[in-house]
Amino acid sequence: MSETREEIARILAGRSRATGPGGEREGAAEAEPGSPGPSVYRAGAAGSTPRGPEKIGDILERVLRRRGLAKQMEYQRLLEDWPRLVGAGLARVTRARSVRDGVLVVEVPSSAWAMELNLRRRQIMARLNAGRSVRIKRVMFVLSAGDEEVGGW
Repeated sequence: MSETREEIARILAGRSRATGPGGEREGAAEAEPGSPGPSVYRAGAAGSTPRGPEKIGDILERVLRRRGLAKQMEYQRLLEDWPRLVGAGLARVTRARSVRDGVLVVEVPSSAWAMELNLRRRQIMARLNAGRSVRIKRVMFVLSAGDEEVGGW
């Protein structure tokens, strides 16, 4: 993760890969007294476009994609959206636990709930996949561990 932070910091600082040992750009001239320092926007600097600086969100998205984390972030959003997607009634008795390789694991309190939700699987998957860049290929309903109610998290 520290590599990702360093990459984001480097982009935001406008440093290219061609930096010297102290982090300064090779061939960069020292600022003269009274002139704007090195923090001034320069066309062609990393993290900028010919029209101006890039949005931090765009830079972050690009770094996450490069690191292979964008898909995990989208899966996490899906887990957080579970109560909204299935409604308050189902959210009280279920818990979206994890997603891996397009398989969503949902905890349920009993085998009767697992059977009921299996009958609704197509509707649930349609809601989960609507408007998302990642797709859920399969939903697995598993019994929750322990005697506590599933929705108590």
